[in-house]
Amino acid sequence: MSTWSRIESGIKQGLKDVAASYGIDWIGMGNTASKVGSATVGARNGWREAKTEVRIQISQAETRLAAGKIEKAAAQTMAKGAAKGAMKAIGIWGFIPDIAIFANGFRKGYSAAGN
Repeated sequence: MSTWSRIESGIKQGLKDVAASYGIDWIGMGNTASKVGSATVGARNGWREAKTEVRIQISQAETRLAAGKIEKAAAQTMAKGAAKGAMKAIGIWGFIPDIAIFANGFRKGYSAAGN
């Protein structure tokens, strides 16, 4: 079997194992809750920071037209702030267990494809 086929098999198995780690059992619920809880808090904080930034920009706008443009873009700005806050809250440390699960699944899939 070619090396690429073994790598492809390893990637597929790794992804299956990571998806299974979010399953409907105690481990899966704990894994999901750890990500969702911190992401929710981070998103809320990011939303608030972006909202404050938008208010400051509106108050500093020189014309009503400029303030209107800022208000129209406010929802998008706050959504981006929430997304950045969520990713910052999870951080690389939140994905270390997923990386370890993927690596183990990759190893299993890679070696099984070689036999």
